[in-house]
Amino acid sequence: MKILSRYILKEHIAPFLFAFFTITFLLIIDYVPKIIDHVLDKDLALWVVLELIGLNLAWMLALSVPMSVLVATLMAFGRLTSDFEVTAMKSSGVNLLRILIPVLAAASVVTYLMIEFNDRVLPDLNKQARVLWGDISVMRPTLIFKSGIFITDIPGYLVLIDEVDHTTSEVHGVRITDTRDKTKPRIIVAEHGLLKMTDNGRNMQFTLFNGELHSLDTRESDNYRRVDFKQQVINISGTGSELVRTDSEYRTDREMPIAQMEDQVSRAEIAIGPFHDKISRQLNTKFSYLFSDTFSYALSDALTDSAAMSLLRSDADVLVKHIERNMKQIAAQRRIVAKYSIEIYKKYAIPAASLAFVLIGAPLGVMSRRGGMAIAITISIVMFVIYWAFLIGGEDLADRGMVPPFWAMWSANILLGSIGLYLLYVVVTEKPIFAWFRKVRRH
Repeated sequence: MKILSRYILKEHIAPFLFAFFTITFLLIIDYVPKIIDHVLDKDLALWVVLELIGLNLAWMLALSVPMSVLVATLMAFGRLTSDFEVTAMKSSGVNLLRILIPVLAAASVVTYLMIEFNDRVLPDLNKQARVLWGDISVMRPTLIFKSGIFITDIPGYLVLIDEVDHTTSEVHGVRITDTRDKTKPRIIVAEHGLLKMTDNGRNMQFTLFNGELHSLDTRESDNYRRVDFKQQVINISGTGSELVRTDSEYRTDREMPIAQMEDQVSRAEIAIGPFHDKISRQLNTKFSYLFSDTFSYALSDALTDSAAMSLLRSDADVLVKHIERNMKQIAAQRRIVAKYSIEIYKKYAIPAASLAFVLIGAPLGVMSRRGGMAIAITISIVMFVIYWAFLIGGEDLADRGMVPPFWAMWSANILLGSIGLYLLYVVVTEKPIFAWFRKVRRH
């Protein structure tokens, strides 16, 4: 039996590796245009672009491994069936369940390793990818000043220079529009000046001569100022075309290990309790006051019935606002719980898809009776579409609070695993696939 187990596993290695590299390559190709749009005109070194792709490769591996397990299972069992090896094994008294044991064992190992990868490696690489992406985002394209051409690459500024002398850095006919504050734009006009880059090219400094500074206020049209100057220094930051590496302690939910997310869930669940207590205390206090024997509105001779009712309504409005405020806080904490719970379950559910794919891939491979690539890919695509539709749809419903996070993430595995178990039953017993449904219909 050890020889048989090794043989079955050996049959899965080649298609698994083929599927793994193919799927990963397709994910990279799909991601490359996004990177190109992001780094275009940033004059980045090739190794920085490769680093960005390499860091994003982590989440691609988390997806491509379970997919590769499905393709490998379909192709391996399809080939074994088409070459009548499954039939020979059955004739020797070995059924499909026994053949499936080493494959399920290997899928369990893959599942464990991918859970560890998703928990220990993926969060840090996701964080590094986000930080690098942000560092690249703040880079400005290399500024090339041309006479009579508007410079629009600097956020919050519009620069127009009539004449530029690149040898002496002299500029003539300078007009700078500062729109960083949309409500108070400034316009600087100067006859001539000097331009230089400071702080290793990260900032720009204009030394302008014989000009005017116009300040506007869009909210108060009368608040307009004009200042004439003989010399004015204008510093414009954020013009650097060099990549400046930064770091950040902040982590998103996809950049946290499981333990850290569980801590966030615990904090949010603990925070819900005080808000419930506040609502209970407010209601108890108000009801005790309204139904007490010393209700002040009723005992006050100075108040008419209508005035007392008005005060009562005012108190009720205040109470409702307090309750609504606390309910919003409770809802916010529940969203935090759902947000992190979804990511926790996802770190387990996606790796566990390997087991579900083996359960459904093996009988489908046997039933297809062909080990061809086309059939394996077609069935795999259908399975992938079903799986990701459940996963993405479930996550969206869980974010809205319509479905518990557990079912949102695990429903696809449970569905495909259940179908796989039924198909295994059909293949092992050699009954028609709809035999059970016909039996139920007769009854």
